[in-house]
Amino acid sequence: MTVKGQVEPRIFILGSDPSSAARLADLLRQRGPEVSVYLNAADLMAAVGQRAPRLVILRVADGGATDCSLGVTLATLFAVPFIVLADSWEEGGARAAAESGALAFLAGAQTRLQECVPAIITAMERHAELRELHERVRKITQALHDARTISTACGVLMERFQVDRREAFERLRAAARARRTRLLESAAAVLAAVESINEFGAPDRDAAHSSRSKSR
Repeated sequence: MTVKGQVEPRIFILGSDPSSAARLADLLRQRGPEVSVYLNAADLMAAVGQRAPRLVILRVADGGATDCSLGVTLATLFAVPFIVLADSWEEGGARAAAESGALAFLAGAQTRLQECVPAIITAMERHAELRELHERVRKITQALHDARTISTACGVLMERFQVDRREAFERLRAAARARRTRLLESAAAVLAAVESINEFGAPDRDAAHSSRSKSR
């Protein structure tokens, strides 16, 4: 199984127990992902900087405190999601993971490591789908903004040259071609010019009041 749009999703595992981390890596590889194991945070961060993974799994050994600061750093600086995988349930650890933005807090890894794998894969897939949805929304929002800019610029040209919208659009496009710029850039230039001109039509009220007082 692979994440939609990704042929070989990468997962990085950080754990102090080499045998447990290697076993988890083998189980995950059977589901498709490319998995790398790191035994210290410095090596993992160096690897993330070179080739960001789709997910980082932070292993918490039994009895160890759940420290999600590394996960927060990964999410903030590299936009890499993370899962906290603990050997046993600990309410404080679960709360810390949730508050830091972890995709999940999975407990019982020491005895039910294989059962954690489907949850890990599912969390990674859902996150990829959500990120794709956010990207679609961003593109739609940007497209609407660009269309509004072009439409407003056409309105300015219509009023200035007393032409219809089609002619205004053609003039805007011709200007873009002549300047070898994008249509959006030409539209933005029109609006910037209008804004600059409008500044001359808004005299300072205090200065105007002072002038009238002197004339009296």
